[in-house]
Amino acid sequence: MERFFAKVAENRAFLSKEDEHHLLNVMRAKRGEKIEVVDEGDLYLCEISSLSPLEISVLNEINRPTELNVHLILGFALLKGGHDELVLMKGTELGVSSFLPFISERTIIRLDQKERKKRQERFQKIVSNASSQSKRLATPEVMPILDYKNIFDISADHRYLAYENLSGEVFRLAEEFSSFKAGERVLCLVGPEGGFSKKEADLAIENGFSPISLGKRILRAETASIYISSVFSLLEENK
Repeated sequence: MERFFAKVAENRAFLSKEDEHHLLNVMRAKRGEKIEVVDEGDLYLCEISSLSPLEISVLNEINRPTELNVHLILGFALLKGGHDELVLMKGTELGVSSFLPFISERTIIRLDQKERKKRQERFQKIVSNASSQSKRLATPEVMPILDYKNIFDISADHRYLAYENLSGEVFRLAEEFSSFKAGERVLCLVGPEGGFSKKEADLAIENGFSPISLGKRILRAETASIYISSVFSLLEENK
């Protein structure tokens, strides 16, 4: 059954022009067909009551929770080759609450403010599509693309940095992720293809971030983000 994010009012659902086009011209919907509509986290079973003009009637509300009790903010450095789009899609499927893309010292891609805004909008569209496909009740937010030095003002109850090249203590991912309480916000940062520089790691630690280990093997940047999201989702789903 198709799912759309739309406005619900007075027992009717109102789709965007883009979704209307998709429903009528791509999916070839028929009168009487059922669809699911999500409005601000609430899920509704709806029926297409008219095609021209398109009218969608709400049949009933559905209670089917999909969101994790702890909010994961996944911070990731922009990646080349469209790999950051993979991070967005898979992170959304795995329950990430918000995405924080950033540009760090070793990030290959460089964007001006206009290009950053355009990239953010494209990222948000990717996340919205992934939310519909994975049957989520909430669409994760894609935050504005920031320079690394400006990300430390983001509010979170717990802060982590995927970085192991330190002489001090490095925390194990699963152990740290097992102790969160409902409603808390967890911010995890993953670097670009070349990782974080020691200067960047030191700056993060000075700002309250704890370095975490992702295991004994070296992971690609996009794999690291997906791995963090997977472990987080697994531990939260099984509480």
